[in-house]
Amino acid sequence: MSQSTVTVRINGQPYQMGCDVGQEAHIEQMGKNVDAIVQQLVGSVGQIGDTRLLAMAGLILSDQAQTASQQSVAMTKQSSNLEASNQEDVQDKNGIVLSHLQMQGLVEQITNLAETIEHLAQSQE
Repeated sequence: MSQSTVTVRINGQPYQMGCDVGQEAHIEQMGKNVDAIVQQLVGSVGQIGDTRLLAMAGLILSDQAQTASQQSVAMTKQSSNLEASNQEDVQDKNGIVLSHLQMQGLVEQITNLAETIEHLAQSQE
């Protein structure tokens, strides 16, 4: 697949990032997200150097990814408990089957989002 280069600005500094063609807007948005975290840090602790600011931003992103992952696990357990406790209802009422399937889809989406956030946090380290 072809490669593209995107320049993101974090704390006013340009960083060139390689990515697959078609992923440029996604990379730019992630850069804006990281910059927003860095700007919040600058407001709190001042200009303490790009390396420390990026390290702190990476820790914040990692914490967010870990929290999302834990919430996903909790929702998966909750969904499993719901399925076990409503086994008779699932067989009797089509509405509950649909509701349960919707819950499973939501859990899968949240799990995928948590994995994406975790991957992004790891790539920032």
